[in-house]
Amino acid sequence: MTEGVVLLLAVLALGLVSGNVLIAGAALSLILLRAGDYDALFPWITRYGFNLGLFIMVLTILTPIAEERLTLARFTDGLLSKAGLATVLVSVASALLARQGISLLQQRPDVMVGLLVGGVVGVLVGGVPTGPLIPAGLVAVLIFLLR
Repeated sequence: MTEGVVLLLAVLALGLVSGNVLIAGAALSLILLRAGDYDALFPWITRYGFNLGLFIMVLTILTPIAEERLTLARFTDGLLSKAGLATVLVSVASALLARQGISLLQQRPDVMVGLLVGGVVGVLVGGVPTGPLIPAGLVAVLIFLLR
């Protein structure tokens, strides 16, 4: 068993312990691809996987508009309210943090271990599973501030 598979099994276990089915499912998928000798897909996943995931997420977020559950009037009212304006500001800050998180994860993939362990601990103390981009972005900002 290779070192990569051992690490993926550890990630799978952390995902299962924390109830984060996305992490567990991703780790299991990579283990199965490796076991099935489909390593040739790894460069494709590396290159297109993130954008494909974002596309599916945005597709999901926009579906209420397509289903006409979110009307133009409701959209405008929600956007121009105090809560809507606060949401825009927080979303901008979140997107900027996510960009920093992506950069950090590309430069230092080893920080994923801390993100996984922290995510598991967070769930065990009553939090909910989240993606790694915002926490990675916060880490990137902390690293910058501590230099």
